[in-house]
Amino acid sequence: MKNLTTILLLLISLCSIAQVQPKEEWWLDEPYRLIQTNLREIDAIDFDVDVYVQSLIDIGANTVLINVGGIVANYYTDLEFQYRNPNLKFDMINEVIGQLHNEGIRVMGRFDFSKLNEQLAVQKPEWLYVNLLGENVNYNGQVHTCVNGAYQQEYSLKILEEALSRFPLDGVFFNMIGYQTRDYSHNYHGICQAETCRERFKSWSEGLALPTKEDQNDPVFRQYQKFKSETSNELFHRIHDLIKSFGNHIAICTYTHAGTDIYRKESNSHAALYNDFVPWEYRSANNVKSAMGSWKNKQVSNAAVHFYGYPARHSSDAMALTEKRLVQNMINGAGLDFYCIGRLDNLEDRKVLENVKTVFQFHKKNEKYLHHTQTDNKVLLLRDGQSGQEFNGLFEMLTENHILFDVMEHWCINTKDVPREIESYKLIVMPDISRLSDEEVERLDKYVEKGGKILATGFTSTKDAIGNPLDKIRLNSFGIEQEYKTFNKEQGTFFRVFDRDKKLLNDPVFDYFDIVYAWERGMLCKPKPGTTSLLGFIPPAMIGPPEKTYYTEVTEIPGLFVNQFGRGKTAFFPFKIGALYHHKRHYGHSALVLSAIKSLLNFEQDIKTDASPLVEITRQIDGDEKFEWYGMLNHSGQLGNGFNAPVPIYDITFSFKPQKPVKSVKSLQNGKDIPFKTKGKSIELSLAELNSFDVVLVEY
Repeated sequence: MKNLTTILLLLISLCSIAQVQPKEEWWLDEPYRLIQTNLREIDAIDFDVDVYVQSLIDIGANTVLINVGGIVANYYTDLEFQYRNPNLKFDMINEVIGQLHNEGIRVMGRFDFSKLNEQLAVQKPEWLYVNLLGENVNYNGQVHTCVNGAYQQEYSLKILEEALSRFPLDGVFFNMIGYQTRDYSHNYHGICQAETCRERFKSWSEGLALPTKEDQNDPVFRQYQKFKSETSNELFHRIHDLIKSFGNHIAICTYTHAGTDIYRKESNSHAALYNDFVPWEYRSANNVKSAMGSWKNKQVSNAAVHFYGYPARHSSDAMALTEKRLVQNMINGAGLDFYCIGRLDNLEDRKVLENVKTVFQFHKKNEKYLHHTQTDNKVLLLRDGQSGQEFNGLFEMLTENHILFDVMEHWCINTKDVPREIESYKLIVMPDISRLSDEEVERLDKYVEKGGKILATGFTSTKDAIGNPLDKIRLNSFGIEQEYKTFNKEQGTFFRVFDRDKKLLNDPVFDYFDIVYAWERGMLCKPKPGTTSLLGFIPPAMIGPPEKTYYTEVTEIPGLFVNQFGRGKTAFFPFKIGALYHHKRHYGHSALVLSAIKSLLNFEQDIKTDASPLVEITRQIDGDEKFEWYGMLNHSGQLGNGFNAPVPIYDITFSFKPQKPVKSVKSLQNGKDIPFKTKGKSIELSLAELNSFDVVLVEY
């Protein structure tokens, strides 16, 4: 009898360990591996809970995101204006949550309030979005709703309240938040002209009429952008308060930082499918870095999307690209996130699941090393969502030259929620950060004055916080006269690299070129006394037949300024050198930026390696200071629009200065020790073979 009692107690104990319990900030305290199965109405027809749960266990998920309500309710809702899935045969959501919780898997519910079924929408026209023609948008029976209408402002809270009263959800996710202007075919319908939007903007702006065109040069549109941000955030804070009234253990997740615990982002090929672009290789790395570098106490959940884009939602994206996106999440310190249409067990293009499982199982096996880490990088790359390709180009230069860096949204530098203050970085890179408040300008100048270093490009500091042009350079640390003239993106524009510049830039690569093209916008500026000037502007030259393709004028108007300011220093390229690199990856643009960082700003890299630019390297440090590790991702295998399995790279030499004396170094891919040498304060080693990815663990 005693033995039976012991066995029963043991079983009860084991069950309690497996079962999910409500826990505040579980999204920060626990490893995070999310699978989102974006259920269709028809998935309820043959839904087998056992099969569904087992597919998630097999792949290695510990968090699941599943459709609960909004456009379609996958439960027996009592609300009049929530469309119920006509294929429901049992209490599906309740049973799924119960069984997943029994397996130790947390569940987040998905809601979408951006559309309303046409059967319901016709009864509530005042809830609906209105396009520029004064019409509603009905897309395949789903009608767009207005952010400021009563459906999103009030009825959405009723739906949430009903669902949270019925189901023990661990989190809530919202899709298609904010002011939507396009449908699923990417058709543009314009700024919402509903009466609710017009009246609210008029009141908010003290009398302005709602704009009808998205034009950055229009001061009213710039005000409208601020209005969108403030009103969206206000709604989300109200939703936040409602959800948290059901318990602080419920995570809030969506595509914004405001009122959320989990900041959701996506890596997808949607734009590439429409525009014949090659998907950006560093999308996941940027998504993760920019969230983790801007807010403490938030989880970032960057989804590697299964399909190419809306027109091809049942066809898988490239397997190697999906794997790469997941690995970039992981080696930058975030959890994993993969989402598909339908269930895993009925996915019709499913070979990519092998790649997903590879990364998920690697993370599961090594989660004690990959969870609760942080960076100690010395470089900060500021991000402005309007900098676009300029930001991308600087991101690429740093990554491909193995300079370790964090990313922060530029407007966060004076907020209280940043993980690190900007003064903790030795170098700040500002790619065309034109929009800055007076307080941010003052903070950055003080940062330099006290010993910090800035490398900036483009039209940095020439606009106010919401983008109003001020037509002057406001950062005094640049050592440039405030007034400037602009030059446009014209063919035949170049900068001369003078012999005197090459001595200062101090890199033998400059023996091979004397000129770089500048087919981008920029500024013609004058230095203040004491500022060093480099490069010479070559105005647009003739192009055409070879006989007429030459220039006749080289000016002394600089393309690079270097200035000592207090104890710190700045280097400023007054043109979009990052966008130029992003377009064509010309070595000349990269050489100028890297030489400015190393030779002019005297910045020393954290690591030294002979690794190819195709090897992405990151570093994370254990929060308890027991280890650090270096993530390595092999970007080979890409050919045009195709992402194929990477080709192995051999014998990568690598040296770094560890945080503490090193006990051992090993590969987490194969578990084998890696021989290393201690040379002064540095560790030197060689990685014999890098296939798709690896994590080099350095234990103290």
